[in-house]
Amino acid sequence: MKKNLILLAIFSLTLSVSAFEYVPKNTNTNPFGDKIKNNQKTEQAAQPEMREIKTLAEYFRYLPREVQRHWTPYKANVDYEITVQFRVHRDGSISEVQIVGTNYPNANTSALQAVKSGAPYQPLPRSFSKDSVKAQIVLEYHKQ
Repeated sequence: MKKNLILLAIFSLTLSVSAFEYVPKNTNTNPFGDKIKNNQKTEQAAQPEMREIKTLAEYFRYLPREVQRHWTPYKANVDYEITVQFRVHRDGSISEVQIVGTNYPNANTSALQAVKSGAPYQPLPRSFSKDSVKAQIVLEYHKQ
């Protein structure tokens, strides 16, 4: 499993050099992020991380938590899921913020606002040689 994740990371970094950039979907086992649920409240999510992030895998664990800290979900009578994609630059600034998947468009604005209000994020790890990386985060809302 570790070998596959390392190969996926190498493959994605190789493709990011060309005009096309591979953006993996985030799942609970993917080093590029986690699904975020509106009812996940943890000590970690409540406090911003201030320590230096040393690897890209660490960065993509930090980023979804940081977006969630800034997310005020659109209250709805249905469950929904929104996938937001954006580019993170070396200094933590962002660009190209867009919705790439949604099953409840009324909530799109709250998801975009969560990503934008969290910026700038922590700088990319020094070990990452590129100037930017594309991130994709899934925000989930479950009616209560």
